[in-house]
Amino acid sequence: MDFPRPEAAAGTSGVAVNSPARWADLVNTRFLPLEVQPRRRDRFRAQLDVVAGESALLALVQSDAHRVERTAHHAAHAERGWFKALWQIDGRSEIAQGRNRASLQAGDWTVYDTALPYRVDIDDGARFAVLLLPHERCPEWRGVADHLCGAALQADAASRGALYALLSLAGNAAPEGLRGADAVVDAATQLLSHSLLQQAATRAADDRGGRRLAEARRHVLDNLDDPALGPDSLAAALHVSRRSLFLLFRDHGLTPAGFILETRLERCRAALADPARQHRTITDIALDHGFTDNAQFSRAFKSRYGVAPQTWRRGLSE
Repeated sequence: MDFPRPEAAAGTSGVAVNSPARWADLVNTRFLPLEVQPRRRDRFRAQLDVVAGESALLALVQSDAHRVERTAHHAAHAERGWFKALWQIDGRSEIAQGRNRASLQAGDWTVYDTALPYRVDIDDGARFAVLLLPHERCPEWRGVADHLCGAALQADAASRGALYALLSLAGNAAPEGLRGADAVVDAATQLLSHSLLQQAATRAADDRGGRRLAEARRHVLDNLDDPALGPDSLAAALHVSRRSLFLLFRDHGLTPAGFILETRLERCRAALADPARQHRTITDIALDHGFTDNAQFSRAFKSRYGVAPQTWRRGLSE
């Protein structure tokens, strides 16, 4: 079974261990089937505190360096799927799931899916909190899992509020003190869902912007020899408004005209340094890359590199 029975884990329990074998047994019986690999075998100390409700589990962990891994075999033979939300409280951990890799510092958090393989490398002195939730309790997480599982997430007000609410449960040592535990977990889950959906939307927008910027770069490179290439023609080629084009470049610290000019100058400088193009005049090279005349090119080149193009070219052969 992938999850401890509620009647066996109700209340708050804390266990300290000082051997890797005992820690592996504890993780596998109180958490999920995982492979546990300590970084050192000469000493190992860890502390696990667990608060369990009807269908969720909160664990507070502090340990020496080790790796836990959910293998493909573990994931394939699980009877039920769970999401884990992990908050790094102290120290450092590294997590990998799917295409995502993240280094978690104190204050970072992440989510990952137990139905898929993952790996967490935990440094000495690391302390973290983990909330384990069944898939059916947070179905909206499935839609963002590919993008966010195993990624370092922004610690926003919602995710911090969820952690603070959950940590309030950790002081309740008696089962009767956990009557409100499920209500707290529900509230925390809603806060986490809000944070995840907001961060997924932001990342999707960034991805779209990155793809659109890459498309703009390709168009500039393909049409660098066209003197008419500028913000207006670039916006038309991308089927966006001039304002949208400027906003796209502004988000990356650029302007369309500045990017076009910088690209032209870089390509011209490379051409001037190319031995195979020594027979080409500076004017020829300038015209090849969209400049309208040599004077315009020389001014732009000197402004960018601090030396006239003919002086720079001559210096390469000296």
